[in-house]
Amino acid sequence: MATMITTATTATMTIGTPPLAFRRLHPTFGADCEGVDFSQPVPDAVIEELRAAMATYGVLVFRATKLDDARHFAFARQLGEPIVDNTVGKPGVPDRLGSRGKLMDVGNVDSKGRVLSPSSWRAQLFRGTRLFHVDGSFTQRRAGYSLLRAHKLPPKGTGGATAFADTRTAYADLAEETKAEIQNHVLWHSIMQSRYLGAPDNWLIRLVVAVSDLDDLRRIPYLMAVGLIARVLGIWVDIVDISLLLMFCFVLGRILVLCWLPAAARARGRHQLAQLHKPSNRMNLYMGSHAYRIDGRSKADSKPVIEALMRHASQDKYVLTVDWQNDGDMIMWDNTCVMHRSCGGSYQGRQNDELCKFQDTITCLHLSGCRHCTAASSRPSSSTSLILPETSFQEALMQSLKWICRMPIRPIPSHSMAENSAEQKEGKKA
Repeated sequence: MATMITTATTATMTIGTPPLAFRRLHPTFGADCEGVDFSQPVPDAVIEELRAAMATYGVLVFRATKLDDARHFAFARQLGEPIVDNTVGKPGVPDRLGSRGKLMDVGNVDSKGRVLSPSSWRAQLFRGTRLFHVDGSFTQRRAGYSLLRAHKLPPKGTGGATAFADTRTAYADLAEETKAEIQNHVLWHSIMQSRYLGAPDNWLIRLVVAVSDLDDLRRIPYLMAVGLIARVLGIWVDIVDISLLLMFCFVLGRILVLCWLPAAARARGRHQLAQLHKPSNRMNLYMGSHAYRIDGRSKADSKPVIEALMRHASQDKYVLTVDWQNDGDMIMWDNTCVMHRSCGGSYQGRQNDELCKFQDTITCLHLSGCRHCTAASSRPSSSTSLILPETSFQEALMQSLKWICRMPIRPIPSHSMAENSAEQKEGKKA
């Protein structure tokens, strides 16, 4: 995918005071932005102009901003409420950039300043970012705007670009039959899905995906209920006892492992696929490589639909590839109307990037820099993006297990009938 910056698709406009200049980078979205003075707090009037430009372009590129961490975060606060993202690293542990949780380090350098080995755990996880995705779709509150700033770029010509896909235009180009078919689709999202797709041969990632998948655990309470009924009725008591014990140990073990996993690995987001992007009043495909299942369908049935839509939305005609030119370059995008991915490359230098995200709410809270999306369907549940909190099912399962353990079940030994008949015979002889 080549950078789509040509004279045929380039436009310039100047709005407001102070003037901001926007140079279009793609026929349908994306623009270079000039005229923002980041050396001081950005005026509210400029912030509003940037929001309006984001509604139009979806992606804004700022060159050589000279921002430091503090001013990066201060600019973020002017746009909305920042999300403390601990997808990479440990919560509360200062990273090598000293941001202390305010900014997320997504560079290819470890805490000691060494370039990551391609076989390292962090590098394996980052392979998932090479697939088109949207930030925060697996969380309770999705990301609205994301701001990615380069600290030190790799040598020129060795890769490291960032690509974006215009999911609003991709939706508009769908056949009417397809739009009607997907109108009420709700997708489940998990960050481990993209990590698995990025590194399918990594056995540890495969194990985490299997352990963090809660779908198979949903059948356990029903199986336990059947076993308890059989236990009370005295049917196959020995087999039922062993089965119940094994199920209990299996569930308990899974819950213990889930508690050990990072919150991001356990999180599951449930969001409408076809959504109205309110700032632009255009429909959008809210999806990405985090999506793994259509609500109400199995993974096997969902896979062809999701893959077909991803292939459609990632066609070259919808893609803009932005090359990083200077240390301090920053790209801001709206996750509710574009997908993005890192392009990788052969670079051997260091790429120290920081990512600061802004949350998009599922309520009517008006955050200063974010806009929430509503779905196309007229159903009441479609007016928001729904989410299953990552701990709700585990807590419910633990409560059900505690309730099962407290049930007053009268033991029925499997040999009781034989003993009773033997006692009756001895009584008759006496």
